[in-house]
Amino acid sequence: MNKSIITCTLLVSSLFFTASAEWFVETVSTSGGQTPAISLDSAGLPRIAYGRSGQGAKYAVYNGTSWSTELIYDTYYGDCEYFDMVTDENDISHVSFAWTGCIISAVQDPILDSWNYVMPTAAYGEWNSLGLSSENNPGISFYSFEHNLKYLYNNGSQWLIELVDAGDDAGNYNSILREGVNKAYIAYSMNLPTPGLKYAYRDESGVWNTSFVDTSMIAEPMGISLVHNGNGYPCISYTAPEELRYAEWDGSVWNVETVLSLATGDAKETGANVYDTSLALTQYGNQRIAHCNLSGDSLSYSWNDGTGWQTENVCPVGNGGGDLDLTLDSQSRPHIAFCAGPSDGLMYAFNDEAVGVEYTEAAIVPVNFNLVTNPFYGNLNLSFNLPESCHVELTVYDLQGREIANPLSENLSEGSNLFSWTPDTALPCGGYIITLEAGSSTVSQKVVFLR
Repeated sequence: MNKSIITCTLLVSSLFFTASAEWFVETVSTSGGQTPAISLDSAGLPRIAYGRSGQGAKYAVYNGTSWSTELIYDTYYGDCEYFDMVTDENDISHVSFAWTGCIISAVQDPILDSWNYVMPTAAYGEWNSLGLSSENNPGISFYSFEHNLKYLYNNGSQWLIELVDAGDDAGNYNSILREGVNKAYIAYSMNLPTPGLKYAYRDESGVWNTSFVDTSMIAEPMGISLVHNGNGYPCISYTAPEELRYAEWDGSVWNVETVLSLATGDAKETGANVYDTSLALTQYGNQRIAHCNLSGDSLSYSWNDGTGWQTENVCPVGNGGGDLDLTLDSQSRPHIAFCAGPSDGLMYAFNDEAVGVEYTEAAIVPVNFNLVTNPFYGNLNLSFNLPESCHVELTVYDLQGREIANPLSENLSEGSNLFSWTPDTALPCGGYIITLEAGSSTVSQKVVFLR
């Protein structure tokens, strides 16, 4: 039988620089582009959900050569805005947005090649953000018209709504992640009584816990974007007055950095009037932030090179433009959707090389998944090198995120290690996710098993 070797890298030692190549910027649609959201399919091709003034919610797909658009939700009055989108492991896109204050959840129907949508609550709101559970059930955080942060979610059988935090403009800007069946995480703004950035966590029992991340500002933060790093710790980009900031939890405390500030004196590389941010992490956990200026002069891109933050301008945007969303592909190449202004429509920016520096302080740990080519039969053999002795876990999950097996959990010596997993005779054929944790690093690979 032919075999393929798929190599993943857990950690990277010395610094290496990936040069910034040319940014490619193109117009996707001249009729609309309000508050877009972008995601990638399994082939790394972009999809964008966006609004068109008075004409509903739309969806643009790139097939590798050209863009095509379709309608998600049709309306003859009012605007659809505040889009967020997640594309699941089955290449099905889930979208949330607000239409004249009504929160709408939409999902693709791949069989009928159409969209199914619902208005799951009578509560009015905006500034919504979308996350999926391990069962691909949507959860939506939103700023309600009662000036509170609320959480709207589907448990598989019905929609439910919960109050997360109350205050003056609590959650006016928010960003959500879901994990497992019940967990959810939200980064959001607070205005009064204490202006600042807050973080809320919903545990498996459904209890919300909230705390402040950063209160060193005179007004509520804006442009909030939340992701989790490889350790499962939250990372947040946001703006304070005249500053672009980044916060990261290290397991004990929040560490807050200023990415750009008016104090630098260089107008085009300051945080002055930064009003929108979108954060993504590379496969090595390094930060990438897309952001835009209120004056409408440029779309910018920032990264940390291990010694400090660097910034470059991507392209100019028209007055009133921005509303950006960033995602990275498997090669850490940036894809950005943004609005170029009321008259210029939906725009897409892409760089065909990873922009910035990848770095970590650890040594190289190559991990080889030795698989029979699509699908594999019999044993799954694993070989890996450890720079030092550490605890190693091998876990097998199904595509819904449920743990199927934990065949390896022990301390292993440095150097070359071999392991072979034989699936249980009762294990159904199909797709699975193999996850290897070595020390503080994790890699995963999707596999298909047949007998």
